[in-house]
Amino acid sequence: MRDRLSMLIAALLLTVVTVTSYWYSREMRRPTIRTAPAPGTPDFIVDRVVLTQFDDTGQARYKLFAEQLSYFNENDDIELARPRLVSLQPDEPQLQASAIRARVTNAGERVLMQGDVLLQRAAGRDRPALTIRTERMTAIPDEELFSSDVPVLIVQGDTRLAGAAMDYDNLKHVLTVSGGLRGEMAPGRR
Repeated sequence: MRDRLSMLIAALLLTVVTVTSYWYSREMRRPTIRTAPAPGTPDFIVDRVVLTQFDDTGQARYKLFAEQLSYFNENDDIELARPRLVSLQPDEPQLQASAIRARVTNAGERVLMQGDVLLQRAAGRDRPALTIRTERMTAIPDEELFSSDVPVLIVQGDTRLAGAAMDYDNLKHVLTVSGGLRGEMAPGRR
């Protein structure tokens, strides 16, 4: 009787294992249906981001800090909450750009910063520190070009300028302000 009971339990266990294996095999072969995210919905979100961009020689060029990064696969865009970009080039005055939000397009080629945009260049050589404030600014980080088509306030040392738009080339140190220019210029040193 014991032998029969042992054989019955073994046959029952073997049947359970066989049925489970067959079910598992069928489930693994069945294609999974994945729904694509709705248009305008990020594919993934990352909190508290720190990214570093390096040049061809391996030298760090920029460091990007953001409270949140949202990636959109449909157009390869990235949205950033509270971004702050800091230049790390040792032979140039440090440049920092921050905003409430930013959208990175064209694989990082163009960045549209919006909301309380602040661009600061530290003092260097014979140039005083530069501060630019606006509500919207477009940046091309690789070429260090910054432009705004909305009112800007620019402070460099004791000089203050306000205008309707501006373009700034950080590599050439050229700032162009246009439209309704108003300013307070500090007297030159003697």
